[in-house]
Amino acid sequence: MGNMRIKKIISSLTYEKQIFVKLLGLVTIPLIVMGIISCNIYIKGENSKKQMALNSYSDEVSREYENILSTLKEYYIEAVSKDDIHWLERQEEPPFSMYSNLKQAQRILEGNYFMRRYIADYEFINVKFGWVFNKYGMFSFDKMKNRQETEQFLKEQENMLLSVYWLNRPGALSPMNGSMRMTDTVDSSGLRLVIKKEQGIGGLSWLLTIKIDKNQLNEMAKSYKMMGYDVSMIGSGEVLLETNPTMTNVYRNSGREGSGVYKSVNGDKYHINVRTEEISGLKYLVGYNTANVKKDAFVFIFASFAVLAGFALILFSIQLTAAAFAKPLRRLEKYVDDQDRQIKKLLVSNLIEGELNEKNIEEALKKSEIIPLFAYRMIAMICKSVPYEEEKIKEKYMAILSALPKALENDIFIAPVYYRDKLIFITGAQNDMDVDAKTAVLYKGLKDYIAESYGLVIASGISQPFHRLHHVRRAYSECAEALYNKSNKADMNNSTLVLFDDYLMKSQVGNVYDMIMENELIQSITSGKEEEAACLLNVIIDRMEIKNVVGIERNFYLTRLLTAMLNIPSSANISLSDVFDSEQYNILNSITQIYDKKKVISAVNDQIIKPIIARLIKKGQEGEESEIVRHAVALIKDSKGNLSLNDCAEKLSYHPNYLSKVIKRELGITFTDMAMEEKLKQAKYMLLTTEYSVAEISEKLTYNNVQNFIRFFKNNVGFTPAAFRREHRK
Repeated sequence: MGNMRIKKIISSLTYEKQIFVKLLGLVTIPLIVMGIISCNIYIKGENSKKQMALNSYSDEVSREYENILSTLKEYYIEAVSKDDIHWLERQEEPPFSMYSNLKQAQRILEGNYFMRRYIADYEFINVKFGWVFNKYGMFSFDKMKNRQETEQFLKEQENMLLSVYWLNRPGALSPMNGSMRMTDTVDSSGLRLVIKKEQGIGGLSWLLTIKIDKNQLNEMAKSYKMMGYDVSMIGSGEVLLETNPTMTNVYRNSGREGSGVYKSVNGDKYHINVRTEEISGLKYLVGYNTANVKKDAFVFIFASFAVLAGFALILFSIQLTAAAFAKPLRRLEKYVDDQDRQIKKLLVSNLIEGELNEKNIEEALKKSEIIPLFAYRMIAMICKSVPYEEEKIKEKYMAILSALPKALENDIFIAPVYYRDKLIFITGAQNDMDVDAKTAVLYKGLKDYIAESYGLVIASGISQPFHRLHHVRRAYSECAEALYNKSNKADMNNSTLVLFDDYLMKSQVGNVYDMIMENELIQSITSGKEEEAACLLNVIIDRMEIKNVVGIERNFYLTRLLTAMLNIPSSANISLSDVFDSEQYNILNSITQIYDKKKVISAVNDQIIKPIIARLIKKGQEGEESEIVRHAVALIKDSKGNLSLNDCAEKLSYHPNYLSKVIKRELGITFTDMAMEEKLKQAKYMLLTTEYSVAEISEKLTYNNVQNFIRFFKNNVGFTPAAFRREHRK
């Protein structure tokens, strides 16, 4: 009955509509079946890959945490057996006057350099004699402000059978007064290593607790969380760390031990690998929710419906095209003879729609005399706030495209188009590196052109690199997804950019966005915009941290950025020695050795950006020096400061008195001072960058007596040459 009704409805349609429905039905079923099959294949393959990766990550997690926690545990077990801790144990009252003994005990309790990163604080409680020693001071039980809570805590620990164990008290509160730790208090909150000594049946003799900085442990687990794996750590029957409480509860409530598949009450399945370490007594869980894999797989089904919708749109377009072809021949001829630019735009639009196969694309490129390239990227742009009525927005976009500068048009592959309320630009090159650089230049040029010519700010999305033109449709989808990312909507007053690479949380250091930000930073420094340069530097360093760039990769990337900034003075015909002090000859090495983000940003700002901007501004204020002064300065530098006024005047064919007056008037210093400064620069440079002895440096600077050189250097610098070298090579 239902089939007859459907046939009756179809037969009542016009011939064109019947063809449309039949073609749509012919494509619908295979697409849906293909989507379901692809979904299942993806789930099986992804589960298999994740399971293999899970084994590796489990070993890695266990190893990373054990390196820290077992080291801490072994260290403090050994520490409490030392004489300094026994000395603390024997003190019947707080030993305020025993400074050296206390200092030594404090060093032991604080741990070594490696451990301090993971230790928040410590509490040594001498229960037998009633006093406390921690990093905030020392006090007796009588002065303790949270004595009731502390005594309850001690009573609980007295009942513990183990003498060394891990303890987690997430419900306990730190004794804080606002953001400050209260004095004369004991903190028993958080994740702690507990070591205690009992005095027979009389209860505890002393108790030592070491509070672990959970932020450091959580940071280690973040990288696994970002890859789709959850981490939990269990010790002494308590949960010490977890990134997914649900997974932890599923494991603990199952009553099972060991690795395997664990099912929650709501039906979620977790693949969990369990590692138990004997040294620390800790158990590590690493797992993932299979439901997340299924969610990712549904994209294939959604893609099937998207393709189906696209096919329906194509069929509908064919209907419209057929209707257009039915119009008078003259209009058809006029359409066919349209400008080459319109044909190219149509080609781009068809590529976006996915209507052309490789053969069609090749023929279209030949007809338009376009040479295909190896690598491409697509940029999609929309104006954030267009002060026009909705129907006039397209007119404004078309005006932007029609007035594009020639330099920008030359960087665009085929032609720019207005497509579905967006400006679309494709750029290409012979390799991925060149297309990244070209995309960076094109994006900045378009952004600046739209801002300067129309006063508009834009939101932009950039696709991943692609290597075949039939992937343009995919690139458009990537651009659209990046374009409507929340990052582009957060700031409506400034132009913003999102790469599809970053939208997928890919950690590629050398991607095009970094090059754009680098170019923007160089432009800000060159323009003397100190605050803007500081903001851009902060963004670049933040991105390095977010992408987890470390080790050699970090040093390479940071060195590249610093080198680009150090090239600015050379571009302005300014010597680096005129910008930086001699002590800064090793500036690249010193900055790359700083690993604190705030300190890196501060060092680059203070030691590179500000001096360069100051020197650029100074050069602009000075104007052009006279020809005489430039030649004199050059002679002094060439001679390394070993040049007299008379010799310089003779080489320049001027009287010494005249030359001296000109230098004093234009530079504000005497010839002798200039020569002395140059000689000092050369001396400092050789002391810091060579292994020459002081005597050899003295000889190279033409001193007859090394003592004269040492005296000259100390009088002007405040250090002897040897002391200067030691101080600045630390």
